[in-house]
Amino acid sequence: MVVVRDATLDELDLLVRIDLEDEGVTPGYRGTWGEEQAEAHRGLIRSFVIDRGAHVAEAGGAPVGAILWRARSLETVEEWSVFRRLDAGIFPPDGRFAEIFQLWVDPAQRRRGIGTTLKRAVETAAGSRAIGMIYTHTEERNQHVLAFNHKLGYREVRRGPIWDDVIRVSLVKHLR
Repeated sequence: MVVVRDATLDELDLLVRIDLEDEGVTPGYRGTWGEEQAEAHRGLIRSFVIDRGAHVAEAGGAPVGAILWRARSLETVEEWSVFRRLDAGIFPPDGRFAEIFQLWVDPAQRRRGIGTTLKRAVETAAGSRAIGMIYTHTEERNQHVLAFNHKLGYREVRRGPIWDDVIRVSLVKHLR
């Protein structure tokens, strides 16, 4: 049986490793990081655990999946962010949304509903905070991830590069 719970700081190394592996993502800038950038990244992941949103899926006492997310507001996102390139009409009237930062399921545990369970945990947590929309994106070449998101009710709202030349697909799901 899979249980989803809040992540703890004891799992920080696991969450950092998962994010740095960037499975399913075109290799990029992270391989050139120095010690300072790596430590800043660790701080970012730590912030998800402390105050933004980090959940771990466990089976038999071992982590088999994780999701990192954060509450955002259209009013406070950076001018250069992808959110400024989206049609403002897709956002809830209050501009609040949840951004999924990372979703990972152990390769040996895939296609068992763990990813769905983790996404639903974020939807529940966001809904309890009166957040009306979830945002996520993936590379265009990840057709299985796109199909997974569509199955869960996410719809495509943008296709194009974000921070490099790789084509990414932005998807949203309205919760209310």
